[in-house]
Amino acid sequence: MECNIHEFLKRIIFGKILKRIILVLQTIDELYLNAKGMKYPIDPVKIEQFKSMREPLSLQAAIKESNRCLLCFDAPCSAGCPAGTDPAKFIRQIKFYNYKGAARTIRNNNILGSVCAFVCPVEKLCEKECSIKALEDPINISGLQRFASEYGKKFTIEPLDKSLKTKGRIAVIGGGPAGMGCASALAKRNYDVTIFEREDNAGGVPRWNIPEFRLPGEALAYDVKNLLSQGVEIKYKSAINTNEAAINLLAEGYDAVVLSSGLSVAFKLDLFDGFSNAVDYISFLRQIKTDNKSIALKDKNVAVIGGGSVAIDSAVSAKAAGAKKVYLVSLEHLDELPADREEINLARIMNIIFKSGSQITGITAKEKTITGLTGMEIDWIEPGKFTPRNARRISGTGFSINIDLVVQAIGTKPGCEVVNFAKNLKTKGKGTVEVNENFETNISGIFACGDVSNGGATVVQAVGEGKKTAESIDNYLKNRRNNQ
Repeated sequence: MECNIHEFLKRIIFGKILKRIILVLQTIDELYLNAKGMKYPIDPVKIEQFKSMREPLSLQAAIKESNRCLLCFDAPCSAGCPAGTDPAKFIRQIKFYNYKGAARTIRNNNILGSVCAFVCPVEKLCEKECSIKALEDPINISGLQRFASEYGKKFTIEPLDKSLKTKGRIAVIGGGPAGMGCASALAKRNYDVTIFEREDNAGGVPRWNIPEFRLPGEALAYDVKNLLSQGVEIKYKSAINTNEAAINLLAEGYDAVVLSSGLSVAFKLDLFDGFSNAVDYISFLRQIKTDNKSIALKDKNVAVIGGGSVAIDSAVSAKAAGAKKVYLVSLEHLDELPADREEINLARIMNIIFKSGSQITGITAKEKTITGLTGMEIDWIEPGKFTPRNARRISGTGFSINIDLVVQAIGTKPGCEVVNFAKNLKTKGKGTVEVNENFETNISGIFACGDVSNGGATVVQAVGEGKKTAESIDNYLKNRRNNQ
């Protein structure tokens, strides 16, 4: 009898353990099946309407996505953000239902937080560092950032504190991402900041060159509104291009000048000089951005020369505007394209024809209008060196395409205003401003950040550089006061 009781008890205990094991296995299986991050698909119809190509995360989706976060102690995702947006903190706030707090974190850390939610290359930065990536898809950080930013806008978080304007006057030349990032950080330190912007709107590249389907205008408008709430003054249509312009601003009583005028001149190929239907990507994307119906591309063939982000934006924009066929012609092969992975995927969704690893060798034209292009495939003389001089044409690979419009998207450089900022200002490379590790130029009191000094990078990097420049200016003026 005693033996039977022992056996009976063992069976009960074993049965409970077995049930627990089965329950754990079922939970693991369920987690595995639901492991993929919540990222809504790109909608080609929205692109053709020049509306945001992705729907924002719903409240339920945001909660579910934030709950996948491991709440890492060292927060590698935050360390991976050049602008210090601190995704670990705002994801944690969403996870614990503090949505307004998440919106405040983003806005307080990154004055272009709403913009970056749409255009930041997260797969190369914060999502690349996500700890959960070792097991499953990384957290959809950009989606959560957009959710929190739009929640904050919808339910109206309080404006940012206004600068007391007690610590000095700073002039910022250029109201793009770097200039805005710097101005915001300086305003937090109670400086009196004036941005001189040559256009009638602030934002730089995001305002004029990133298509509406990738960056809705209201996202940038919200960020500009937040900047103005800090007491920053923006003087529109105020191009600073006279001789010794930066030196003159110092003479007028500004304690420091920040050069953040960006890159305004597009490179062009000599091959296309003088043809009426060969344009640069800056003018093309600006026309698309301001009035996409004004460009007649229906049933036309378009060739975009280049393989970077602006080339993809140009190609997809042309397709969305009604082009019949759009060719993306790049020296780089498909696995070498400098564009981000999502941008390349976007081009595929929109049926862009990739002519990668190829070089245009000739033009057919009627008078001053290009009607076709000829080209050949190439390989590299020296691997990893992506320049036209390093390209070797492959015999027997010639091709020709009928073309109605050519868009050149092969890079940019600073405009002539740089040489006017200060006579002895040091430049380098393609005319960018030379700075030290503190973003100081060779002229005391003049700093530079963003594309005008780094040669062209991401919006989030420009904001980060702007914030670091503000810190350097603060230290510079503290030292100057202490030495007086």
